[in-house]
Amino acid sequence: MKLAVTAWDLSSVEALQRIPDQAAKAEAMGFEGFWLPENHFAGPAALSAPLILLAAAAARTSTIDLGTTSLVLPIRHPVSVAEEVAMLDQIAQGRLILGLGRGFSEDLFDVFGVDPRQKRALFKQSLTRMLSIWSGQAIHHKDDRELYLSPRPYQSPHPRLWIAAFGPLALKQAAAFGCPYLASPMETFSELSQNFAQYRAALKAADQEQPDVVPVMRTIFITEDAGLATAVREQLGQESRRAAAQDQPDQPDQPAFIVGAATFVQDTLARYSEDLGVNYLIARGRIKGITEAQQLASHAALITLFR
Repeated sequence: MKLAVTAWDLSSVEALQRIPDQAAKAEAMGFEGFWLPENHFAGPAALSAPLILLAAAAARTSTIDLGTTSLVLPIRHPVSVAEEVAMLDQIAQGRLILGLGRGFSEDLFDVFGVDPRQKRALFKQSLTRMLSIWSGQAIHHKDDRELYLSPRPYQSPHPRLWIAAFGPLALKQAAAFGCPYLASPMETFSELSQNFAQYRAALKAADQEQPDVVPVMRTIFITEDAGLATAVREQLGQESRRAAAQDQPDQPDQPAFIVGAATFVQDTLARYSEDLGVNYLIARGRIKGITEAQQLASHAALITLFR
């Protein structure tokens, strides 16, 4: 299983300035991917331009893949995205994985003047045009002139593309493009199992091959301190229930996070591999109340499990 990690500190502008250092640290620890989310209007922790920060991270690293967990496509112009992504892929020398999403925040759509009812149609139109541009087709025709993208992406014909999806319509859209499906980190194991089944059925219906990579993003914390593990599980359970507007506790064998001793985490991840076919793990940190030292110790323990 390939191991990747999200940035573990996005708490302030100063933390964002240290993103290149975090990427370099992740590479030195042995992780194979470093991933950034996108969020807007979230105060000091807002991360509205992940491609810019990944360009800075590319300059500090040499081997680690650099990815976006969900670049919100409907709020952007497809030509601009195609150009910026091609340039970043050149800077990173082919290490970019572009995770794309449709977005869900009503405030975000209002600010950017996007009708949320059109987000899937806009996503399809934008990605279709980007694929055309990256493949070398003309961006624009005017009189006798044709305009083309330059430079083209380092990877041919384009960077690796993953599509974040939550719900049957989004799963069908990911399958229609033949891209790996990146699940929400808030989905339980049972929900993931159902979604992977729907996604694979949609791949078959769209006459698309199963992608080689099967990714999943999970909040992971490894500790041999049973009391600390219990406290972290309770906190993450409360957060996930608030996010899902649920009153009932998570079923103990199906949480949307993996917290506990190294052997428990190893056994749980083996289930993801055996039952779901997962072969690329993005470990998500940023747990409230956990220090950076504790999070990095957990990440180091995760690396040890698979190396």
